[in-house]
Amino acid sequence: MRASRCLPPTLLLLFLTATAPVAAEVDPWRAVFNRPEELASSDAPLVCVLNIQHPDVIRGQLAKQAPDLYSGERFRSRVEALAGLPCLHLHFTEVTGADLDRPNVKAILISGRSKTVPGRDSEFFSLIRNTKIPMIGFCGGMQLIGKAYSAEVSQIRQLREGEADPNPNYHPGLFKEWGFLPVRITTDRDPLFDSLPDEIIVREAHAFHVPTAPAEFEVLAATDECPVEAFKHRDRLLYGTQFHPEAYDDEHPQGQVILQNFLRLAGAASAPADAR
Repeated sequence: MRASRCLPPTLLLLFLTATAPVAAEVDPWRAVFNRPEELASSDAPLVCVLNIQHPDVIRGQLAKQAPDLYSGERFRSRVEALAGLPCLHLHFTEVTGADLDRPNVKAILISGRSKTVPGRDSEFFSLIRNTKIPMIGFCGGMQLIGKAYSAEVSQIRQLREGEADPNPNYHPGLFKEWGFLPVRITTDRDPLFDSLPDEIIVREAHAFHVPTAPAEFEVLAATDECPVEAFKHRDRLLYGTQFHPEAYDDEHPQGQVILQNFLRLAGAASAPADAR
């Protein structure tokens, strides 16, 4: 009699488990960033959030929270809701300036960052200087725009003796504007600030700034420590804010009005700004 070739149940289970196909792990990065091909293959009107944060910082944040809680995804979803158009969230290590300079892109919004990617900024200088697409940069995004026009980016100053540090884990020893703080509008009413008072309360989170605006730009807002809190190109729809209008909340809604105003100026707003 031939020996049975049947495996005992326990061994059979181990064999099936070992040989079963393993589901591919979902990369949290892809859960929050659109693929560049999505931009390249679309002819429909859309807006883009260009994220310039260092990938290591983003992956560290995604390791601690669900993708839908990531601040960049909240930024994208808010812009999409305010624009009434699809909003692609793209990382600047995966696209070039030329990729973004498309006729169906109605506006580009550049994020902030806490850490730079060496050698990457210059890829976007030509886009910033030459595109006709309306553009606005926040915090590090404003600094990137300034750098495209040869502006200096520097620390605000050192902390003075006995001065409290609002975030000792970020550039300890440097003065920071941190939290929801007042910012003064310093010029005749620019449409970016329509429906807002002469002093606004917006989210700040920075230790560096552009101390002097490039010659091509007009200064729109300031604080005592930061003389260039917002600027605008004199001939193009190109803005920067050192503060974070995208980081508004129910108690501090004025950033939302600024976003709505910019999208309206870009021809991409779904509703008029709500005066508050």
